Amino acid sequence: MDTTAVVAARNERLQQLMHTGDRMAWSTAAVVLALGDDGTDDQRQAAGDVADALGLTLGDLAEPERRGAAAQAAAPLLQAAALLHGDGMLWSGQSDEALLAQGRTSAQGVAMFARLGLPLLPGLAEALARQGARMLDVGTGVAALAVAYAEHFPALTVVGIDVLPRVLALAAQTASASSVADRVVLREQDVGTLDEEAAYDLVWLPAPFVPGAALRAGLPRVASALLPGGWVLLGHGKFTGEHLDDTLTRFKTLAFGGTALDDHQAQQVLKDSAFEAVSTMPTPPGTPGITVGRKPAGHLPSDR
Repeated sequence: MDTTAVVAARNERLQQLMHTGDRMAWSTAAVVLALGDDGTDDQRQAAGDVADALGLTLGDLAEPERRGAAAQAAAPLLQAAALLHGDGMLWSGQSDEALLAQGRTSAQGVAMFARLGLPLLPGLAEALARQGARMLDVGTGVAALAVAYAEHFPALTVVGIDVLPRVLALAAQTASASSVADRVVLREQDVGTLDEEAAYDLVWLPAPFVPGAALRAGLPRVASALLPGGWVLLGHGKFTGEHLDDTLTRFKTLAFGGTALDDHQAQQVLKDSAFEAVSTMPTPPGTPGITVGRKPAGHLPSDR
């Protein structure tokens, strides 16, 4: 193919991308407007027409569902706009509604983990059922995940740590509105400063929301904070071999300031911190990758 043909093909692909991106961005904006109260009457009517053309039936959604869906749909557009405007605080800069909606989405994974993942981790089900069981939720955000774990495991106390005062304020609201407020503890803390010893049966560590330096500093501290035989769940991007999907996953992770790890890299960082039984668990499409590791077993404290 000569140079002229190469340039023409590239330009055609670029034009197709811009057309598709324009269509998807404005379709999403229309859905957000149709779900919410913003815009003029004419704009909302036109937005509703777009939703209908997309085959979406939005009228039967209850008000809380409408707000949450609108916030979650708007989030990628707002995040991309923030990135292009040079705003590095992409996650924390979202609206309260968007943060809460994302928290609710992440919390839905707890029941699935209990059903599919927990049986694959020897000793963990028994540990979480004991009185005094404790879990550490790193980067707890709005604490929806912490609350969901406490609700699912009645003996479990969940300690959620985060470095953002604003999201911790939302987390306090989430916890206080739940039935497990007495078993959800919130702290403003970086995982790299964790100084507890043999305190937790389980740690959730989401690499996409933890900067690389904090992850490297935090993993040895997480290992120290786990009880012997305790497990760490390291959440990370899912790289499937689809080139565009994989490059987008890495780009989004770095845009959020997190650490991009594939299965092999996630396994290696756990092995480097002396975890054993390291493996990447099967997870459904559209959900994060999860690589697990166990702290080498020893004598449990006498009160356990």
